[in-house]
Amino acid sequence: MRLRLSGALLSSPTRKRTLKTIPVCLSLLSLFCAVAVGQTSNHHATKATVIQGSGCVENEVETSCHVLIDSKTGDTYNLFFSAKVPKSGTAIRFKATSHQGMTTCMQGKPVNVKSWKMEKGIKCPPPAKPGPTH
Repeated sequence: MRLRLSGALLSSPTRKRTLKTIPVCLSLLSLFCAVAVGQTSNHHATKATVIQGSGCVENEVETSCHVLIDSKTGDTYNLFFSAKVPKSGTAIRFKATSHQGMTTCMQGKPVNVKSWKMEKGIKCPPPAKPGPTH
């Protein structure tokens, strides 16, 4: 039996050999893809960098946005708390990791606060009072 494939004549043994190599190639391709995905996943599994700062917590216009300007570096942070949130006008020292994903808060570098404590050496202005509504 002879088949015409791309202008060449293939005999039955050549056809069988070609059909056997297709599953082998697909298996190797699948293995390569699995290794590549595994290496990408390991890259994200590394320990997150700890971000530290201190300053006065301020509530922003956006709902539940907490901003802090670091008293030493001047960097602005958008703080996301998973537990108790300090009151606006409170001086704190915090440890955090970078926040991944979208936020509705428009100021500062978004960070997930892992721990915080009140800082006694920083004097914060009183929290701003909301203006009159019309």
